[in-house]
Amino acid sequence: MRSLFEQVVECCGLAPAFARKIIQEACERSGVSPPDAMTPADLIRSLPQIRQALGVFLEPSEVALKTAAMRALVKGSWPSMSAVVPPAQNQDGRTPQDEPKSKSSS
Repeated sequence: MRSLFEQVVECCGLAPAFARKIIQEACERSGVSPPDAMTPADLIRSLPQIRQALGVFLEPSEVALKTAAMRALVKGSWPSMSAVVPPAQNQDGRTPQDEPKSKSSS
């Protein structure tokens, strides 16, 4: 099985050698070293630095997609961490868009 670090590198959508380098540097700036031993908590701690590093090369919308994919990698391990669960979700996991529309009785 691929390490969490390698899965994060794949989420970048950049050339693998290049992505590996920028993710490794972002991890080191976050105090996560060696990145090959990355844990879910390490990834969450590194996300701000990873987001900043990707922002140099990708449009903001792409950065958001890539970091969402990274959060999804650890969602099963750390479902209660605020960086993993999108803030717009309610307690039963539905977003406002998923809520049933109430019909007004007029």
